[in-house]
Amino acid sequence: MNKSICFLLAAGPLIAALAGCGETKQAIQISYNRPAAYEISESVRKLAIAEFGGKTAADKRWGDIASDKLASELETYNRQFNRYQLVDRKRLRAIMDERDLQLAISDTSSAGKAGKLANVDAMIYGNVTVMSRDEQGTREVFDFARNTTKTVPYNKRYCMAAINFTMDDINTSKTITTVTVTREYDSEKKNSSGAAALAMAMGMGGSSNVAPVDQVLENLIDQCVKEFVSKVSPHQVAFSEKLMIGNSKSVGTANKLAFAGEYSEALDLYLQSIELKPDDDGAMFNAGLMYEAMGKLDRAEQLYDRAFKTKDKDKYVLARRRVRVEAKATEPTSETPSPKTPSAPVSAPAASEGGSITAKSAEVTGETTVTATSQPSSQEAQPPAQQE
Repeated sequence: MNKSICFLLAAGPLIAALAGCGETKQAIQISYNRPAAYEISESVRKLAIAEFGGKTAADKRWGDIASDKLASELETYNRQFNRYQLVDRKRLRAIMDERDLQLAISDTSSAGKAGKLANVDAMIYGNVTVMSRDEQGTREVFDFARNTTKTVPYNKRYCMAAINFTMDDINTSKTITTVTVTREYDSEKKNSSGAAALAMAMGMGGSSNVAPVDQVLENLIDQCVKEFVSKVSPHQVAFSEKLMIGNSKSVGTANKLAFAGEYSEALDLYLQSIELKPDDDGAMFNAGLMYEAMGKLDRAEQLYDRAFKTKDKDKYVLARRRVRVEAKATEPTSETPSPKTPSAPVSAPAASEGGSITAKSAEVTGETTVTATSQPSSQEAQPPAQQE
């Protein structure tokens, strides 16, 4: 047999294993309503967002994009939680132009002047720093034609976006909070493990797989904005979990029911599958996911724990940690964040078992996802805090 074919046959199972062949393409997305991480006074209702500044032309361009994204993100959650009232950006610009003032604000004094003219309670402003760097490296890949390895060049890309957000109280002329968020992209780290690394070693991928700079920076800006919004506004946090294939036909049937939003019926089948095959960690995980989607976090923890002790997969222990944090979450404190040094995130109580779920189908990056939004009957649930 041709050695190249032998190599492919040998690599096939490894590629499948690295790609996670135990998972289906179907996923359940659990969304939790979260309070703002910082306790912002209820007297702060009316907000204005200035254009974000920057040192370079690129920084200023991305500053404009960041301020637009921040306004859009806050407006989305305002429709759901009714926390703030945003001053229309065009109206704010007209007010600033009329007084011959710059819309890009850099300090508390200018924020106070603009805020009083716009008749708002608080002003959000900041600055953006972006950078990108491309380098060329070399790597060893398998040459199927010559049945040996060869050295080929490839592109490496590093991008960074940092945003400094400041929120000032116009009535008191004090800074409510200042938050700096930095996000990075490194194509080397992105392709350093799993199936991606194996594909590169086989000569697949390369410079064509490096995402365009603008696409990467926009994604990093999005992440920074979402992180800040989570500090100052009620919001939602979503966790997407792919269903496991399991070891029996009934698990496949249950997966179809779960994807259709029939969580209770799917759960019954998963539990039956576990009775027939007590070592089916996939069925255990899926059953835990159904309990979580139904708001029964204590039972979800038990199934996640059992799945992990049967087979120590990372996703099992991470799911177990998630629901444990939910169950142990405490009430928000009344403490306000100090200027320049934001307070630690506060938590909301876990969902009660009577929480209701709404589900819908959606196409996400080529894979179909069911969205299950937890709406507890009494208190809001909170997932684990994200790292900055």
